[in-house]
Amino acid sequence: MLKFTPEQELAVNQARASFNASQTALAAQSVLVGNAAPIPLDAWRRVDARASRIQRDVLSVFNRLAAANTTPVNMGDLVNYFPKISDSGEVHVSMDGRSEGRQDQALVQYSGTPIPVIDSYARFGWRQMEVMRKGATMLDTETIANHQRKVAEKMEDMVLNGLSSVVVGGSTIYGLRNFPDRTTGTHGFTLTAATGAQWLTAVSAVINGLVGDNAFGRVTVFLNFSDWTYASLNEFAAGYSKTILQRLREIEQIADIVPASKIPTGNIIGVAGLETGDWGSILSAMPMVTRPKARMNPEDDYVFGVMAVVAPQFRSDFDAHSTIAHWTTA
Repeated sequence: MLKFTPEQELAVNQARASFNASQTALAAQSVLVGNAAPIPLDAWRRVDARASRIQRDVLSVFNRLAAANTTPVNMGDLVNYFPKISDSGEVHVSMDGRSEGRQDQALVQYSGTPIPVIDSYARFGWRQMEVMRKGATMLDTETIANHQRKVAEKMEDMVLNGLSSVVVGGSTIYGLRNFPDRTTGTHGFTLTAATGAQWLTAVSAVINGLVGDNAFGRVTVFLNFSDWTYASLNEFAAGYSKTILQRLREIEQIADIVPASKIPTGNIIGVAGLETGDWGSILSAMPMVTRPKARMNPEDDYVFGVMAVVAPQFRSDFDAHSTIAHWTTA
């Protein structure tokens, strides 16, 4: 999961503390009708704990990428740019040290990624909150969890499929499955019915595709959960002592094989050298967080906003080489 920077953590804590201070002040006005209760620390702990569990469950691909490389950005950065630099210069070898090497200037192209705000709001009536408060529960974390899951699911969908509806200055958000500079191919197999040899052929094609695109790091493979389950349960060959998944993990070039429920069946996604960050980065202006909205009157609804300001930024070099490969059935 994404980690909060000190500035992000301070912003969240101040928002919650300010809400409690405003409710305490509102309650001091001798309110006879309505509700103006602060949210206790224990309730926020339960909300945050549930958010962590949901993210661990939903963000299979997102979390793996974020753990490898995350770039904190400012909330005011609508688009984050990275440079693509062309080759330049040459090496000159001599015995007298008189260099005649070419001294040309590299070409630089900047590619941008918008950073959207993803949010979903849970709403409670003031009397509903009073009933919960009377029952000593105060806050319905299950209802808020629905909105946390929706935000998490959009984050996972974004790293896989991008977000074409967001375009800023001609820049949009791409995912692993539609990044223009990824290496692509087809393996032609229904993975949930494929033999061990066919699985080996499909995964080998992904690895060789990456090598052909000058991506030489060990490969992290992402699979559909059903495909991964099939490979983990079925023998590589009749009478063979290992499953398909065990045999694939023996390939020296494979760093890990990760199941993900949001990847379509038949898809194999490979990222070479995940730990190097050459594939790109997860841009984080604010990790997923739950904050209260201000209430002006004791009869106003309680509104809790679940928000994340994040985006995947997949990168390639000046010659459109990347460390990402995507193979499908057809």
